[in-house]
Amino acid sequence: MKKLAIMVIALALLTGFAVADRGIDPIPETQGITTATTIDAVGNFASTTDIAWRITDDAAGLGGIPPLGADAVVYASAYNEDTYSNGVGLIAYDKNMDVETSAQLSGAWNIDADKQLAFVGVDGARVYSDEYIMVDGVGNRTDTNEVMLCVFAAADQEIFPAYCNFAEAGSTIDMTVANVRTNSMDRFIVNSADTTTELEHDIAVTELITDLPSMGSASAFMNVLIMEEYAPTEESAIAMQEKIEFGEVTSVYGDITAFLKDMNYVSGMRR
Repeated sequence: MKKLAIMVIALALLTGFAVADRGIDPIPETQGITTATTIDAVGNFASTTDIAWRITDDAAGLGGIPPLGADAVVYASAYNEDTYSNGVGLIAYDKNMDVETSAQLSGAWNIDADKQLAFVGVDGARVYSDEYIMVDGVGNRTDTNEVMLCVFAAADQEIFPAYCNFAEAGSTIDMTVANVRTNSMDRFIVNSADTTTELEHDIAVTELITDLPSMGSASAFMNVLIMEEYAPTEESAIAMQEKIEFGEVTSVYGDITAFLKDMNYVSGMRR
């Protein structure tokens, strides 16, 4: 069998001091949602997960925006996964899903999904899996010392600038033989702007066993749109002074020995 060369692609879009999300405080009541799924079978299967999330600290609430009030922020996040086979196959599927609405520190997540899939189709049966995660943050300018604990931040940047920042990532596989692992994570609810907003999606497609590669197609993508102002003082006029648009997609088809892609977006004034 033809073997594809090992493919390792790492992407880190790291936004600097003038390009920053400040995240959002948690609401007083918090919730956690956790699911764990294991399938070990010969047959047909399907699994679907969807979450849509919006949160704001605007006094008018979600129903009262736009417009976004002074000092206010609003965040939206979404995650979905759709995995199924179109016929009989040998199936090994494990999925852990964790949703946490409380504030998270660096290294912890508000949405965290980890999936492992192995599949061998019978009589040409295939397995399809599509996964997607996004975070979208919009904030009006505010006093830096009101949202950051770091005492030096306000001395250097009196005003935390207004911003509209969006990041999304995902992956798709369509295979007769598959050995796939994915991780999807984001963080946007924090106790202070000292903790960054972050989104990550990773995919690893490897051999099922030695000399038996995964067979079919795999792709992964990331898109980022950043729009920011630079506000040295409160009296400065609000104007977009920086715009970054980023897009990347990678696809492979055939006998896949290794397809590895890591995608990460980090945004904060201090990181």
